[in-house]
Amino acid sequence: MVNSLSEPIDEDLSAWLAGDSVPDWAADEAALDECYAAEPVGARLAELLSASPADRPTAALALLDARKLSLAGQVDLLELLHEQSNWLAAATTRVLAAIDDGDNSQVRLSQDAVSLVLKMSGRAAQRQLKAARTLVDQLPATMSLLESGRITTRHAELISESSSKLPPDLLPELEARVAGRAAEQTPGQLKQSLARALLTLDPATAQQRHERATAERKVGFQPADDGMVELPVLVPAPQGQLIYTRLTAAATMLPASDVRTMDQRRADLLVDEVLAGLPVDSLPKVQGHRPAIQVVVGADTLLNLDDQPAELVGYGPITADTARRLAADESGTWRRLLTDPDTGQLLDISPDRYRPSRRLKDFVVARDGTCVFPTCNQPGYRCHYDHITPFDKGGKTCRCNGALACRRHNNCKINTGWSYRANEDGSYTWTTDTGHSYVSHPPEWLRPRWATDEQPP
Repeated sequence: MVNSLSEPIDEDLSAWLAGDSVPDWAADEAALDECYAAEPVGARLAELLSASPADRPTAALALLDARKLSLAGQVDLLELLHEQSNWLAAATTRVLAAIDDGDNSQVRLSQDAVSLVLKMSGRAAQRQLKAARTLVDQLPATMSLLESGRITTRHAELISESSSKLPPDLLPELEARVAGRAAEQTPGQLKQSLARALLTLDPATAQQRHERATAERKVGFQPADDGMVELPVLVPAPQGQLIYTRLTAAATMLPASDVRTMDQRRADLLVDEVLAGLPVDSLPKVQGHRPAIQVVVGADTLLNLDDQPAELVGYGPITADTARRLAADESGTWRRLLTDPDTGQLLDISPDRYRPSRRLKDFVVARDGTCVFPTCNQPGYRCHYDHITPFDKGGKTCRCNGALACRRHNNCKINTGWSYRANEDGSYTWTTDTGHSYVSHPPEWLRPRWATDEQPP
């Protein structure tokens, strides 16, 4: 049977993989099994590797069942799809560059529109737009490599990031130095090549480079899994190494009976020293409060009647035991907001004046958690109480007409054609000036336990 069907299947397969048509036998599982067994698919894939990604039938490739291919065919298919994804990334890059180039709005709304479509933060969208413009306008060799599928988006991002450290007239020489090998390197290897190229091309001294890097020192905040966070610290190498060395030395001085690992000892010593060296009573207030953490916890959980997770505002869910342990802490470094265990609701005070009361602002911060723009994670303490319906147009200063908005997304709806509304389920619907709508959902911890498609009891 293989011999009798091999030639017509091979001919139809070529047409299928060329994107011209889908043969009738493609719906016949037995015929497909025979086709894979006879290996015309693998042979055709090997041929397609020599073609440009723009000339390949992406949809047809996606229909192939890799489990029925030989190992050689699977490797060829993997290489093809990898190159196709890079080619599509290049096309996406050109679209992003065009969007950024055509943005004439006063507050640069293109980054917010892109963040909504690509489901990423505003900062990430801003970086994508900037990188796209740089690649399209200033790095043609890199774009050519990406469009040919020979490098990944990560390779292109690294070259784009490095190019920002050089004068524009040196960018062609930068590409000339790194583009030749980029297709054969991992991102880590390319990063090393770029570092060497920058040292060679940049006329600034090593000290000047160090001073520029020192200006970018920072302490970050990154939520991790299982109730943990990471605080990445970027400081000059001598100070960073000295801190680590002293922590290590102090950890070795602890009693031998201490069962903690060296990593645990270093981490605990760092926390103890930082918190002891920054007493809360001597620090300025933020949003009317001393620096503290805020925990949203159900009354039943706090009374040990259930073990529903609590919410550490600005981080995410924490265990009931952690919340109860914090409740026993009398240091005053945390504030709790109790929720009704059945409805998930907080109490509300609604003054009829423009500026919200302290208690109303606290309520909105606890309810929304972050800026209510769908892709924004700006924490509540950095946001403002925003009147959904403007106060000067009859909007009340109350829970139902108030939401958290960071400065940028508050400005997004001022004379731009953008707007948003609050929905009954606690979500917010944003509408752009192009008519596209996106929904920002409420924090999960404030959804009542009966929050399903059914009505509440």
